[in-house]
Amino acid sequence: MNHWAVETTSLCKQFRSLQAVHNVSLKVPTGSVYGIVGTNGAGKSTFLNMLLGFIRPSAGQAFVLGADAGSPAGEHRQRIGYVTDQDYFFSAFSAAEMLEYGHRTYGRWDETRCRHLAQAFGLPLRQNIRSMSKGVRVQLAFVMALSIRPELLILDEPMSGLDAVVKREILQLIMQEAAGGATVLMATHHLGELERIADRVAFFHQGRVVLEASTEEAKRDVRRIQVVFANGLPEEIRMTPGVLRVEESGRMHSLIVDREPDRVLALCRRHQPEYLEELDVDFEELFVHVMHREGYAHEQAVLS
Repeated sequence: MNHWAVETTSLCKQFRSLQAVHNVSLKVPTGSVYGIVGTNGAGKSTFLNMLLGFIRPSAGQAFVLGADAGSPAGEHRQRIGYVTDQDYFFSAFSAAEMLEYGHRTYGRWDETRCRHLAQAFGLPLRQNIRSMSKGVRVQLAFVMALSIRPELLILDEPMSGLDAVVKREILQLIMQEAAGGATVLMATHHLGELERIADRVAFFHQGRVVLEASTEEAKRDVRRIQVVFANGLPEEIRMTPGVLRVEESGRMHSLIVDREPDRVLALCRRHQPEYLEELDVDFEELFVHVMHREGYAHEQAVLS
């Protein structure tokens, strides 16, 4: 078995003057849940579309399930399930007709699994796809993707349009599929969900990967220190290198730190705090920090 479900080397895509993907080299371990996050327009979907063979790279290489992603033969695509927030169905079909199309197209199709999933989601099998809500169409896409028993499941903003109940059910299905040995590659803006299920994550910005690490390693990149002093936060601590941001709530100061948190903690202790605690940051805070570090920020909007 190939150790890497996806492997890219210096992958690039240029659209006229736009460098959509630039020099991306990634390895997605077989059997892992791998997350891709990034700013709007960062190149996430373009990267996934190159892996799927929908568009050709301008430079570099991409191998998926051991095969060249752009191979005209494309037998490996029979082993890839794909869900996106963009419609790719035949809109004149009913859900039942679309599932039958999948049955005829994919040699790996598991009809028993398909019927079970369609019933579990309560899919309106006779309803025309054109008249379905976006959320129902996404559920149909998941039923199709999982019915082929994929070795690789590629998800591009898969939770778009789903209510909280269905979203939780689908996250459970994703984790079950990964536990069964499938590789999951998911691009999403839902950072809390990704934090719960991903083994590794890549942060994209302006077509480049600016951070790639395990989820635990990524969170160690930034820490939150909460501290209370009798006479307010000492200026020495506020100005210490690595203290990125100071947030205040009453007497409590929260320090967002990205370098040598132990050194900042020791400095806080020397000033004899009344309260001191080090905390993990969540993925949303980590994302904001990484993007600020890359120069991506907006001025705060103020309503007049």
